[in-house]
Amino acid sequence: MHEMYFSIKWIHIVGACIGFGSNVTHLFWLMAANGDSEHRANILRLVKKIDDYMAVPAWAITVIAGMTMWLWKWPTNTSWIIMSLILTTILTVMGISFGPLMKRWIRMARDEPDSEALPRWNRRLTIWWALISLSAVIVLYMMVRKPMLW
Repeated sequence: MHEMYFSIKWIHIVGACIGFGSNVTHLFWLMAANGDSEHRANILRLVKKIDDYMAVPAWAITVIAGMTMWLWKWPTNTSWIIMSLILTTILTVMGISFGPLMKRWIRMARDEPDSEALPRWNRRLTIWWALISLSAVIVLYMMVRKPMLW
């Protein structure tokens, strides 16, 4: 039983590493796309692919493993877990809402590369993604430090 718990914990940590690494990489590529109008649509398309095939599945596995461990071992009133669950819910909503915006951004970059609206989208969605990444950093901090908040 003890071995099973640590196996799930290992899956949880690996998923968080892959998800977080993908998110941080996204920021780098989004900033690169913002400065490269010639390749912007292709860069954004690849970022979307990384998100769809790596980050989202990794975060889903992380959440499932984390919930399993929480239900298995931790008391349900532990403040850092409650805060992490709240932040994870916010992070999930932000991530889900980013998907359609990302698709529109890719279309705009491909079909209207000289559009006056594109720089606003570049700035707005890069900031949006930075906030998603910051939320992930806070959740990771809570998982590692396990601060008692109340």
